[in-house]
Amino acid sequence: MGKPKFHGRLFFVPRTGQVDDTTRGHGPSQRGRGAHAPRLWARLVTALLCLALLWPVHAPAQVSLPEIGDPSSAMLSPSQEQQLGRSLLREVRRNLPLSKDPQLLGYVEAVGQRLVSSAPDGHPNFTFLVVEDDGINAFAMPGGIVGVNTGLIEATRNEAELAAVLAHEIAHVTQRHIARAYAGSTRIDLAAGLAILAGIIASAYAPELGQAAIVGGMAGSAQARINFTRANEQEADRIGISILAATGFDPQAMPSFFERLQQLSGGLAEAVPEYLRTHPVTSNRISDSRARADQYEGDYRNDSQEFRLIRARIQALQDPSRAISLHERRNDGEPPTPEQLYGYALARNERGQRDRALAALERIDTSDNESLALYVELARAEVHMEGRNPDHPRALETLERLHDIYPGYLPVAQTYARALKDAGHHHQAIQVLDRLLEADHPPPELLRLRADAAARANRQVISHESMAEYYFHHGQYREAVRQLDRALASPDLTPHLEARVRSKRDIAMRFTDDR
Repeated sequence: MGKPKFHGRLFFVPRTGQVDDTTRGHGPSQRGRGAHAPRLWARLVTALLCLALLWPVHAPAQVSLPEIGDPSSAMLSPSQEQQLGRSLLREVRRNLPLSKDPQLLGYVEAVGQRLVSSAPDGHPNFTFLVVEDDGINAFAMPGGIVGVNTGLIEATRNEAELAAVLAHEIAHVTQRHIARAYAGSTRIDLAAGLAILAGIIASAYAPELGQAAIVGGMAGSAQARINFTRANEQEADRIGISILAATGFDPQAMPSFFERLQQLSGGLAEAVPEYLRTHPVTSNRISDSRARADQYEGDYRNDSQEFRLIRARIQALQDPSRAISLHERRNDGEPPTPEQLYGYALARNERGQRDRALAALERIDTSDNESLALYVELARAEVHMEGRNPDHPRALETLERLHDIYPGYLPVAQTYARALKDAGHHHQAIQVLDRLLEADHPPPELLRLRADAAARANRQVISHESMAEYYFHHGQYREAVRQLDRALASPDLTPHLEARVRSKRDIAMRFTDDR
């Protein structure tokens, strides 16, 4: 049976006036991610290969790929690429340790979308993901899915270098390099495509897994078509550099980061960053990108304080003990920078030391610096929210003020909703979340937060319905059906809610039938 076509959220969350409340807060922490990365990537490869093997020979209606043997289209159309991307995104969310930190995600999304707005052939459907993994890597998938590791963000020396990586990956999407890999073939098979894509992504993290996936997906000479060719890399460099310049970032950041990658490898095969395995960097490539960047003249920016704050945040949350030790062993004679104090405060908070965290934040001078003040105020609210005895009134006082100033800003609104929920203001939390969920591509974690708030408000139907949507976004269709069954068995079920839940259950069952 064919699947209906969806845009944005797969299930539509009713507006505040239509339903009750729902949400759930933070999922389990993904910190300390490096040790489990190979196993997690193995799970992704397995999931995509299983999806490939179980997918019908003729693709479901939702994907609408050309008929096998149809010579009229040797390459995926943009709409087909978008649909394939949505299917792959659900598998990635299901299997990878994606960051749920709203400040980190909000920052990467903002930088990515600025670049997309300056990209030729850019479209509004890009989704930017952050993988909690120490490896230096990034990847692109069909339909505008771009992923970047926290390890890569830490390895970049300034915002322009991070933008260079994102611009390069955006160019792979806008130039449709993966879709072009199908060109020349009159047989387009989604199953093979899923297996190949599993190999592309996994090869950077577990090369033996990636190679097995690629070989399983296509044979002999066909394999060569899927690898990013030298011409594709050159084109992505060229388009990426033009995107950097158009967005106001220094085009020299592209060759500079390539040189950085070579320095990190140190000439040792085992030390080669993961990014080099799928994006080989040679001396010729560096010189070519340097020559191209030299063609651009202007007043470009390299760095921002926000980038430095985000790097400090990643380091503090990843390894708070190390962050504290490095801060306290500083002996350069210089006063600590705002970024150093910010990271130190977060690290102290991770260790449950509220007073020391707040004292560090108090030392940061935020006068005449609105962006820095926002980060410090959000951190202060986080400190008041955490620990055995959270200070809900102080946290809400700060967050209410920030929400009035930045009403649609995800890091503020999501943190505010969590604070409202934790303080027992469940209905108000749901109202905030419902407004966030009206966006085109809201993070699924908002649905989980909504489900938790609804459960605490004894709104069982809405709680189970929201969790069903959360599971759906993570490719867990059977669990989505179970949640909808629980919603149908809830005592607060009304005829209106029953009709909506049954409709969603029918949709989820269609996806379950095709697994």
